[in-house]
Amino acid sequence: MADLNGAAAPTVRSPAGAVKLNGQIVAGWNSWEVENNVYKSADTFGVEFAASALPAAFNPAWFSSQKQITVEMFASETGSGDYQPASADRLIYGQVDAIDYDPVDGTLAVHGRDLTARFIDTKTSENHQNQTSSQVATLLANRQGLTPVVTSTTTLIGKFYTIDHTDINAEESEWDLLTKLAQFEGFDVFVVGNELHFQPKPTDTADRYVIQWTPAMADAPLAANTVALAFSRDLTIAKGVTVEVRSWNAKQKKAFTASWPRAVKGAKPGQSAATSTVYHYSIAGLTQDQAFDRAKKLYAQIVDRLVKVTASLPGDRLLTCERIVQVRGTGTAWDQDYNPDSVKRSMSIGEGYRMELTARTLPQDVEV
Repeated sequence: MADLNGAAAPTVRSPAGAVKLNGQIVAGWNSWEVENNVYKSADTFGVEFAASALPAAFNPAWFSSQKQITVEMFASETGSGDYQPASADRLIYGQVDAIDYDPVDGTLAVHGRDLTARFIDTKTSENHQNQTSSQVATLLANRQGLTPVVTSTTTLIGKFYTIDHTDINAEESEWDLLTKLAQFEGFDVFVVGNELHFQPKPTDTADRYVIQWTPAMADAPLAANTVALAFSRDLTIAKGVTVEVRSWNAKQKKAFTASWPRAVKGAKPGQSAATSTVYHYSIAGLTQDQAFDRAKKLYAQIVDRLVKVTASLPGDRLLTCERIVQVRGTGTAWDQDYNPDSVKRSMSIGEGYRMELTARTLPQDVEV
């Protein structure tokens, strides 16, 4: 395990950015932002142009008649006045969902999503029970014009649906189907450019992105590689959480109850409440073992939000939602690993190239 980024130190930056519309670089933008989200959501973007600075081939009249526009956005920490973007600099490749034109203000803005949108906007009720997850991921990628980057799997989908008691013919979006299959396999699924990735989650030994915070001392000033850093902790959850799952199994004609991480403790004399916050779920058709497993999964989802961190940093290409973020140097229990929820990059003349991170963690003393 290594650090992706270096230690906090003063650096000279000359960031540059570029925007392509339908494959052509277009000047005249005032600002842009790209938000990368966790794998269940599409990445989003927005660009604002000065209408008077747009080239003639991409003037407001051109925008008013387009039915489909693709957008690519690029950024580099070491660009120059004649910046020519490289493929490694690309932050997003997507399609425009909306165009806003304000002739009074003289601005034209576009907003959209990456190509995850193609799967989100397409419904399916096909029966794939005799195919594997990787076969379906490859099929859907090809159907939507994306290149499949898919790790092969062997279990037939019909077996997963039988175990999970799910209607195999239910109508859902192609993206809902892909994320469900990824959950079955313990995989990640996400879109990068024009590629659909369906692959195992990164291991705990993967490289970390480090947020280094060194408080000011008598003989040294504050040193940090972040502009702003803030933490929050939900004390209601911190006091204790218990998940109880109840299920009626019609086939076995039995009711099952399972709790995690322990049986609920009732209030004792002198106490105003039980020692844990109890979350109750009723889920039909489970066996005792399945109810127990479901309680563990629901518990993990709840406590996963216990500690949150937000940070504002100089923009770079290293931080992604697939990377673990490690905070160091605060001298508190908040010095630990975090899982990003979103990374928002923005560039403008006034503020330069910046990133906004939101992340969450599972405390080390919580049993899952």
